[in-house]
Amino acid sequence: MKALAICCAVLSGLWLAGCSSMSPTVDGKTHVYSLKQQCPNLLEMNVGQTLMFAVPENPSTGYIWQVVKPLQIFKVDEIYQQDQVKSQKPILGAGGEKLFRFTALKPGEELIRVKHARSWEKNALEEWSCRVRVSSFL
Repeated sequence: MKALAICCAVLSGLWLAGCSSMSPTVDGKTHVYSLKQQCPNLLEMNVGQTLMFAVPENPSTGYIWQVVKPLQIFKVDEIYQQDQVKSQKPILGAGGEKLFRFTALKPGEELIRVKHARSWEKNALEEWSCRVRVSSFL
């Protein structure tokens, strides 16, 4: 009976730890996500930390990834890098990867929404979102 109580206590502790909204970071301050790795229901960050979101993109098709609306508590950097074949120059029309870097500038809560669409069309092919709460303490 005592072993069962200890086992239940350990499992409860692991379950509660799993419910934490803090995500693992790469270097203690950078949260990394992709289309395959979704953001938790509420990601908790501190001022100065970074959320990175990387997705494949081929702008020559007209479809690009873009932030849906301007953000108030994040600085946003967008970096596109075309895929390169070894020993070849960049190829016209080749795809690549788009990296969004969201750096928390001040405390608050905000919904980051990114969509993959053509600028002249109403509907997006794909969307990604992440609700983030930024705290002021480091």
